[in-house]
Amino acid sequence: MKILKVIHGFPPDYMAGSEVYSYNLVKELSKTEEVFVFTRVENEFDSNYKIYNEVDGNIKIRRINNPERDYNLRDKYFNYSVEEEFEKYLNEVKPDVTHIRHLSHLSTNIKKKKKKYSLPIIFTIHDFWMFCIKGQLINQFGERCDGPTPEKCQNCSKYLTNLDEIKSYFKHMKETINLIDIFVSTSKYLIDFFVRNGVEREKIIFSKYGFDKNLINVKKKNIDENTVIKFGFMGRIIPTKGIKVLISASKDLPENELYIFGRIGKKKRFLEISDNIVFKGSYNNSTLNEVLSSFDVLIVPSIWVENAPLVIQEAFIANVPVITSNIGGMKELVKDGINGYTFEVGDSEDLKRVIKTIVSKPTILNQLKIDEKEVVDIKDEAQSIIRVYHNLLKDRSDKLC
Repeated sequence: MKILKVIHGFPPDYMAGSEVYSYNLVKELSKTEEVFVFTRVENEFDSNYKIYNEVDGNIKIRRINNPERDYNLRDKYFNYSVEEEFEKYLNEVKPDVTHIRHLSHLSTNIKKKKKKYSLPIIFTIHDFWMFCIKGQLINQFGERCDGPTPEKCQNCSKYLTNLDEIKSYFKHMKETINLIDIFVSTSKYLIDFFVRNGVEREKIIFSKYGFDKNLINVKKKNIDENTVIKFGFMGRIIPTKGIKVLISASKDLPENELYIFGRIGKKKRFLEISDNIVFKGSYNNSTLNEVLSSFDVLIVPSIWVENAPLVIQEAFIANVPVITSNIGGMKELVKDGINGYTFEVGDSEDLKRVIKTIVSKPTILNQLKIDEKEVVDIKDEAQSIIRVYHNLLKDRSDKLC
């Protein structure tokens, strides 16, 4: 089977969670299927829309150079140059299915090719981008939005725009959604959100992220009453990840170190950091074991409604307990007092309460039941996704008969 994967960023140029996960899944799929990737790169030293063809093992990759950053709203989801190059790639590859991971910085209009080429389309939902201009349902004040409307989105948009343009954006996204055959969601929260916003429930499949468990060793830690607990954070250091909440909760606990793994750069000087907070810099898949071994508890304090944070599941594989915000897919993964702890989202005092409870009695961590078997193996996910492809192709074939 020929599978064409479409994503806005792909390693090694982009190494955030969804991009690394996509690479690992594509690599697994390529063991039995013929896999192609259409993605973008931002290379300001080269001409716009230059094409780069690469091969990584069994994976054939086409990258299109799209370094433009000064978008208007329409440019954010429409790009005819990208669309033209995508069509050329379709003609070369002639895929059986197209699996879209994200279209930001590419073009949602590639969905037009569905009709022209009678192309089955699967779309994995990673965030709220098809309903929210920013993707995270966080408004202009840094607060969670309870749902999109043209009026709210106009006020929130960082692009100079008017209400008619916003309404056009909503109309176009609805048309795009209607042309997708199957959505894949890694959280039940996102399924409910998409259904509330008009997507047929029958079109959405729940499927957890898969992980290469060989990359992570299980840590068997013996916590006693004298253990000085070390806490950790892994990920992008941006406001919606709850960094200020985390720092505020940790700075009054001088005996317990907090290790923050992620790139921060010059922004560090604007954060009120105490001596027990240590910035450890960037990390990648090859250093996961080292990172997860350096602390006893992972904290995931995001203020936006994350669907299924990869770091939580990586911590579970390593038998590392997690404290996280009590919303969305984070709450689905971490059951308070069973396999980890939750706190009131955005509330640094409540997070501090949870931290102090652990610090005052470290042995409560031994009572948690963390089951790495609840985390899906990448091999199993690949087989599950292949079945989705086959079923979709069979359904289409039956309808044509």
